[in-house]
Amino acid sequence: MRILFYLSILTGICMQAYSQSNDHIFPAAETAKKYIDFDQKGFIIYGRRTFIVSAGLEYARVPRGLWKDRLLRLKMAGFNCVEIYTFWNYHEPREGKFDFSGDHDLNAFLQLVHSLGMYCIARIGPYYCAEWNFGGYPIWLRFKENLKVREPNAVFEKCVDHFFDTLMHIVFRNQVNHGGPVIMVQLENEHPLGWGTAIPNVYFEHLKFYALDKGLEVPYFFSGLHHDSDPAGENYKLDDAARPNPWFSTEFWSGWFNRYGSNEDDAKLYARRTWKIIAGGGGGYNYYMAYGGSNFEYDNNDEDAASYDNATGIGQAGDLRPMYFAMKRAALFARSFEQVLADAVDATGQYAALLNDTSVVIKARSSAKGDIVFLDNRAAAGRQVNISGKTIWLEGNEIYPLIHRFALSKNVMIDWAFSRVYAVYNQGNTTNIILSGKGGEEAAINFSVNKKIESIPKEKSIKVIDGKVCFSGLFPLGEVPVSYSFNCDGQTIRIICISGKLADHTWFLNNEQGNHIVIGPSYASGIKADKDSSIIFTEQPWDSKRSTAWLLTEKNITRMQPRYIMRPHPAATALSWQYKPAFQASEKDFMDGNWLKADNPLQMGADGDITASAWYRANIVVPEDTIYTLQVDGNGRATAYIDGRVASAWLVQDGFTTMHIPKGNHSLSVFVAHNGRDKLAAYIGPVDSTDSKGLFGEARLIQGVHSFLTLQNWQYRLATAKTDVDSMPIDVDGWLPYTIGQDVFNKKKGFAWFRTLLPAGEISKGSGMLFFRSVDENATVFINHQPVAHHEGWNQKFYVTLNKLDTIRGSVYLNVFIENYDNEGGIDQPVLIKPIPAGAIPLTGWKMKGGTGDEWSQEWAALNDTLRQKGPCFYKAHFTIDANENDGIIRRVSTTGLGHGSVWINGHNIGRYPEKIPAPGMYIPECWLKEGDNTLAIYDEDGRAPVQVQVITEALASRDFIQYTAHNH
Repeated sequence: MRILFYLSILTGICMQAYSQSNDHIFPAAETAKKYIDFDQKGFIIYGRRTFIVSAGLEYARVPRGLWKDRLLRLKMAGFNCVEIYTFWNYHEPREGKFDFSGDHDLNAFLQLVHSLGMYCIARIGPYYCAEWNFGGYPIWLRFKENLKVREPNAVFEKCVDHFFDTLMHIVFRNQVNHGGPVIMVQLENEHPLGWGTAIPNVYFEHLKFYALDKGLEVPYFFSGLHHDSDPAGENYKLDDAARPNPWFSTEFWSGWFNRYGSNEDDAKLYARRTWKIIAGGGGGYNYYMAYGGSNFEYDNNDEDAASYDNATGIGQAGDLRPMYFAMKRAALFARSFEQVLADAVDATGQYAALLNDTSVVIKARSSAKGDIVFLDNRAAAGRQVNISGKTIWLEGNEIYPLIHRFALSKNVMIDWAFSRVYAVYNQGNTTNIILSGKGGEEAAINFSVNKKIESIPKEKSIKVIDGKVCFSGLFPLGEVPVSYSFNCDGQTIRIICISGKLADHTWFLNNEQGNHIVIGPSYASGIKADKDSSIIFTEQPWDSKRSTAWLLTEKNITRMQPRYIMRPHPAATALSWQYKPAFQASEKDFMDGNWLKADNPLQMGADGDITASAWYRANIVVPEDTIYTLQVDGNGRATAYIDGRVASAWLVQDGFTTMHIPKGNHSLSVFVAHNGRDKLAAYIGPVDSTDSKGLFGEARLIQGVHSFLTLQNWQYRLATAKTDVDSMPIDVDGWLPYTIGQDVFNKKKGFAWFRTLLPAGEISKGSGMLFFRSVDENATVFINHQPVAHHEGWNQKFYVTLNKLDTIRGSVYLNVFIENYDNEGGIDQPVLIKPIPAGAIPLTGWKMKGGTGDEWSQEWAALNDTLRQKGPCFYKAHFTIDANENDGIIRRVSTTGLGHGSVWINGHNIGRYPEKIPAPGMYIPECWLKEGDNTLAIYDEDGRAPVQVQVITEALASRDFIQYTAHNH
């Protein structure tokens, strides 16, 4: 992805590449419409109007042992759907070798989603983005001749089809009409040419008809719908008469990948943005992400490492943050009134005169099931408003819903609910209306009834006035629930008044004994009940006080008793280390006979390895004992060895390094490692040379120091059309100063000239190359007004040979004509002159091997020397988990003092370090730990000893498990 593109994301700017003119959805096949359908107003699932509250969660970023835990946390927050990517390289890392087992078992995941009563939106690719390694493409695609991604290309489509044959069989047999959870499917992802139902070329046609032929029956669309951090926009009027389906956002960005953790301000911000969707007529939304998770093994891209926390509602370790409870409040409201929201039209005009206070914006939705009026206080300060004699307090930036004429049963209707309705929940013949507010505030709700009221409590909170049942009370000052009820035609209407905090800590559980409400615990995950008693399973964060808990059954409210065993809260575990070197390949006599051979070094992955490091070896002969410059293309962090001695360390993308080499015959070994592959957002075209890693291309040794020269003093001039490439401006006027990386196109399609002077001192050397690291997008290069090269595609290196320039006298002009077709454009990385003087020694006869090697089988030695090793090294330590330790302890590996590398826990690769966000260490999934002895292993690519490494406890994410019991009456 382009650097400028990242920057615009991080500043919250919505890019034009992601602004879709087409937000339509293809309808379900007739065979599936009985199970999943839609109209302009909303989605219809199993014949019932449904508001989709979806949570972005990637099963690939969660160990299978924690799938249920994370899904339950989402379900308990009111989510009825999850949205997933099916990363291609996660399931077919090597061509033709599919992995749908264990942590990769997509069918098992979908079946689990279904068993929890949730739905799924499956985004099946073949491209994904998602800050995932190589955007989800398997590395072996790089080595397919003539392959171009995401465009009409027979080679690419054949590879896609082969993967889809297996993938679609799993996804499509889990469609909702086949008894599974899948209600919608997305083909492609964020393609710059087509979203929704747009089909701009035969590549899109191929995906569509291949999927239909393989059995796609549920609704589907291309690329996504309304991706933004505030997808409803400022005015949030989402109805569109031309759209056949409800408005929906497949990526409502509720955080970002470069952050760890979220706070109350984040919760308030995203709460407002969520309520705008609900009030504006949206049919649902998907938070990207609701749970971020981890990048295990080598699945991170170049922007992140192991943590993909995403600063969202559920933390990487499963901890619940303020944003979680904001998501929960909106979700439970939308689910409680989905029969209105998913079948409503805009009724704002009908209620425009409801308030005299014009500073509060009114929005309204109306359906045959009832109306909801939303009061939008767009000011930062709170304010009071008066409606029908009731005083309502609006918090700053709050969107406050009022319920009007909503039927609770055939005989009871909410006439007006003036207080915040947190949720409506049925328990047999009891309908619970949960109201939340500040202690001491009035709680008020009026009902219309068409049957005689059978019983009204003696207190004056509930009265019958003019045929209406009117409730008016006060929210409790303490953290206790207060309930009021009346009966009508055998139906109990129970009003429960609680504080905002208790509302956050209200949980809806069900089992074979019926529906249950639990109020008080920080989190409740389940219930075990029989006719005599109930046991509630809860969690309490270490940094919170023990909660009082209440159980509400159909007829009773019972205060529960905790069953709690205090267990220790450990802080950190010191470690005793062993080590063994992993740099044997640097030695002169190392046996490399079975390595991959080639004249020139080959990029990483050429040998089938999919890790993040590789060794390269070649024999060299030099005529003098002196300093040499090694020129070689590549990408990554490299260390060069001469006969096992460290000779140089450099970033390969710089193009050269210098080292001292004695006269004679030597072994040159180079170790290269990288920090992740680009996700290729919005990229279309060949991938064989896009963001290549390792060493590749021609390599040479040059006697002496020969550094690259960066070209300066650029100017630019806008053009009007592609054909302007044939009429280069040569006049002096009209040119503006240009800074490398500057977008001169204002994120729009356009054309421009760029120019500079080649330095005379470098030209006099004669031969060399112009080294373009990246242009955006297509470039035609001119030397002294003569075309010498043309290149298509961005984020790709290319060279222009400079021959016999020493014969040219005077100034030498370099002009570049840039064609930009999407988003930012220009020369986005420096242009260099790469000198190639006479006498350069070509280096050929290379061998390479990727991966960490087979050193696991060798003997370990105690680590007594804390000095840095000369190359990559393995380290190992053991730690013990006592049987009496708290199961809710969240452990992380602190990587203080290490360089770059990977960490394993009991054989599970928990990802790459160093972290690129302020995560407090590398998260260890609880399911990968065991009682007794545990093994921690590290592969440090820089050879740094783990003398400061510890297994630490993340206190903010750790929790105690508490059981509450209640005797049933």
